[in-house]
Amino acid sequence: MLRRLIRLYENPRYLEIGVRHGVTFDRVPAARKVAVDPLLDFDVPAALRANPHHEYHEVTSDEYFATIVDPDDRFDVIYLDGLHVYEQTLRDLMNALNHLQPQGVIVIDDTRPPTYLASIPGREDFFRVREYLGTTAQAWMGDVYRLVWFIETFCPHLSYGTILDNHGQTVVWRQRRTDYPQRSLAEVAGLTFEDMVREEEVLRVEPFGRIRTRLRQDLGL
Repeated sequence: MLRRLIRLYENPRYLEIGVRHGVTFDRVPAARKVAVDPLLDFDVPAALRANPHHEYHEVTSDEYFATIVDPDDRFDVIYLDGLHVYEQTLRDLMNALNHLQPQGVIVIDDTRPPTYLASIPGREDFFRVREYLGTTAQAWMGDVYRLVWFIETFCPHLSYGTILDNHGQTVVWRQRRTDYPQRSLAEVAGLTFEDMVREEEVLRVEPFGRIRTRLRQDLGL
């Protein structure tokens, strides 16, 4: 999916927040690639020797946006896969928008948890409940899904769609929408997994091909 988005741009610039082992980062071809994670769990010097045009920043996303990235830096595709918590991912989205070129796209990971267990915000609580249930389920997405409700409510200048074909990622781009539902910040922050299921239409789930077609039309790509 990221490769298909990257191919929309000439000499694409790619930023990934939440890299850890570098599996996704390594598979995305781009003229410029920037990796940000407080714990880069691979041999960074070896990666730099193999890819001298890449950047690896072993810092939090907050520190990267506040003190490292050039204020004029812009990216074509930004992938947000950091801490699976609504508030932190919201911070990452607000910061990422400042560094997104006008025709760029942002992909937010883990916005459609398949189970209540996967939607538990705290990682320690996830493990505790998983142990109680006696399951070995690995999927943990936290409450990032609340961010989609935030976008729909407070960001009418952004269009988006959530991918049907994979585990649930939301693609965001600059295109004004005419819908702006009335919700408070407290209501968005208090959304539950049950609310997500009842109001699933907010996610705007559709095949990735259709989302890609829409954003290409909107952005003139």
